[in-house]
Amino acid sequence: MSFDQRQCRSRAAGLECWQEKRRRASMDVRSILLVIAPTASKIDVQNALTLAAVANDHLAVLVAAIADPPTVGDYPVGEIWLDKREQDLASVESEVVRCKEQCELAGLSFEVDSIYPERAWADAAIAAHALCFDLVLIGSSALRDPELKPRLIGGVLFDAGQPAMLLPDHPSTLCPRKVLLAWDGSVPAGRAVRAGHDILVAAEEVHVVLVDQPRSRFEGGDEPGAGMANYLARHGINVVVDRIASCGCPISDVLVRHAREIGADLIVMGAYGHSRLRERILGGVTRATIDQLKLPALMAH
Repeated sequence: MSFDQRQCRSRAAGLECWQEKRRRASMDVRSILLVIAPTASKIDVQNALTLAAVANDHLAVLVAAIADPPTVGDYPVGEIWLDKREQDLASVESEVVRCKEQCELAGLSFEVDSIYPERAWADAAIAAHALCFDLVLIGSSALRDPELKPRLIGGVLFDAGQPAMLLPDHPSTLCPRKVLLAWDGSVPAGRAVRAGHDILVAAEEVHVVLVDQPRSRFEGGDEPGAGMANYLARHGINVVVDRIASCGCPISDVLVRHAREIGADLIVMGAYGHSRLRERILGGVTRATIDQLKLPALMAH
């Protein structure tokens, strides 16, 4: 046998080994965490069940509510505070029972739990749960809760360092055909790409969208977005680069409008390129996108 023949056989064996590893990896059961408020509708859970059913993943549902601290100076604690706490716990338990019934009908592996921490340590309590899962979904009910939403964003994206997929309040596909990747050359945007790698590879088309053509000193390529487009193309992804001007409109509005124009099923973007304090005071693309969420959005910080 010649050297070339031995080399070809070695390469073929290596390819078969790699393909077998991919096949085995695709059979691994992942775990997904869905966080909802006690006021959740069936849509939140159904969207998560749809995603879990595609790959036979394990789904954990976490019903979360924020407890008010005891009134300062009241000893023993006031009846109003006790009544409010009892009502909150009853709402949480009722939602836990409803979620279990809905998940049982789906016939998937699941678990349902709840937390009711005070505001001071809510971020840490949420982060502790988020660390133990491959993907964190945040339901629309949680995003509508003014007390729970900032605790969730802080706990998942900052404290746990996990990517989060935000769900709209209507049935949505979480196996997108077209994806809008909001690209600004930032580190959070790069982390969002890594977090959504499997989704991007499976999509038919990924639009790398640059608003006002931002350019990062970290990015290579002759033109803004070229580096990321080349990276995605090397992974076999069908890439389209869209460079659009904001014309004075908020960037979040431009992204949402463009997603609608191209028929995107998912938005992938970095979250909080500025500090949380600056975003809270001045607003920002992340905050505005969350407030007008129309599509599932995968975010990473």
